[in-house]
Amino acid sequence: MITNEQRAHEIAIALMAKNTDPNNPIAAYHDYINYLLPILKEFDKDFPMGIKEHLGESDSKN
Repeated sequence: MITNEQRAHEIAIALMAKNTDPNNPIAAYHDYINYLLPILKEFDKDFPMGIKEHLGESDSKN
């Protein structure tokens, strides 16, 4: 299972990658947090137990 934190992190990185100045790490961190927190709040509201990935053969036997 991918946790809400992992999913939100991946989306925040993808969203900020195009617009963030790599020469200004402090601003990049602020951009990351500004993307991450609203996404994470929505995920926690919509998926309180996390987001379950597709089950494979070995997962469905458990």
